[in-house]
Amino acid sequence: MQKKFAVVLCAMLAIPGAAACQLSSGVAPFAIRDNPPIQAEVGALQPPQVEIAGITRGVGTRHASCDDTGLLTLRLGWPRGTDYKLRDLGFEFHVVDGDQAYSIFPEGPVAGRVSGKRSEFLFMWRDGPPDQQQPIELVLEVRAVTADNRRGPPARLRVSAAPGS
Repeated sequence: MQKKFAVVLCAMLAIPGAAACQLSSGVAPFAIRDNPPIQAEVGALQPPQVEIAGITRGVGTRHASCDDTGLLTLRLGWPRGTDYKLRDLGFEFHVVDGDQAYSIFPEGPVAGRVSGKRSEFLFMWRDGPPDQQQPIELVLEVRAVTADNRRGPPARLRVSAAPGS
C-alpha cells in the first residue's frame, strides 16, 4: 500500500501544475437583475452582523503550493425581523478606508455558504512570504444586496494583520 502511494505521489510531482493550489473559497457570484441599484426601504434590510473568524498570512512557497496564499474568513450573522432570508441575499464587500495593497475582495456581490442565519465567506489572495508582505489595515463595509438590486445599510469592520501573522 505504501509503495502505491509513493508511486502516485511521484507521478503527481512529475506532472507540471499537478501540485497547484486547489483551495476553494465557497464564495460565488450573486446574480442581480439589470436594475439600477437603489436603497432598500427602511426596515426591509438591516446591516449584517460581521466578525473576523480567522486571518492567516502566507508563509511563502517552501512546503506546498498554497503556502503563499493569504486567507481571511468572515462570519456573517443575519438579524431577525427583515423581509429577506439569508439564502436570498448577496453581500458586497468594499474597502472604505485604508491601504488596498492586495485584491482581497471581489468587485460585485457574492454569496457564501449558509447555515441557518449565519454565513461564512473565505477570501484568498496571493500574499507571498512574510518578508515581501505589506501590513493589512483597512475598514470594510459589508452590505446586503437583493436579486432586484436593492441595497441595505452597511456594517463596518476593521481588518488588521501584520506581515507573517
